[in-house]
Amino acid sequence: MRRFGRAVLAAALTFAIGACHPFGDRRPVVRQGPIFSPNGEPLSGGPLGDPSCKDAMQKWLARVDANHDGTIEVSEFMADARRQFSAMDLDKSGVLTPDILARYRAPYASARGDEFASDGEERRHRRDDDRDEDDDDRRAPRVEDGVDPVMIADVSLQNRVTLDEFLTYERSNFAAIDAAHAGRIDLDELVATCEPAR
Repeated sequence: MRRFGRAVLAAALTFAIGACHPFGDRRPVVRQGPIFSPNGEPLSGGPLGDPSCKDAMQKWLARVDANHDGTIEVSEFMADARRQFSAMDLDKSGVLTPDILARYRAPYASARGDEFASDGEERRHRRDDDRDEDDDDRRAPRVEDGVDPVMIADVSLQNRVTLDEFLTYERSNFAAIDAAHAGRIDLDELVATCEPAR
């Protein structure tokens, strides 16, 4: 009986301490680090300022949406992926490395020091197979998860990403973001990539 009383007391204390948290069980989401498009383009920092993720994604969608239908189709997404790879490939070698990405991203580093380190270490190797296999739980990797949005495409694990690797990854990234499996991505699906992992 004493053991039962202690268990009840411990449970009551745990509940009381949890209830004392100023946000209850809903803590505010604090964005840590820069915002990137699904194709690795910086959408915040430096001259881009500090927009909300929703505002940044909305501007990106408007720019990539070539037919102005309010969504991004796979052809539009892949055209942007090609354009973005070319923009990041500063030395035009056809290969992206952490050093090249760091140079490309340097102008977008904010005064807060939110620069995302593309150090090529363990962060870049978290893959789709590390996530839940259930399609409903799939979503694009986020910087807050410690995943570099470009180096994650490094399937050869050689600290470099070729155009073919990048495009292959981005095609699967599109499918992961396209939660409705409609063959197009809308703003709500893009904003869902901003949310923390559950």
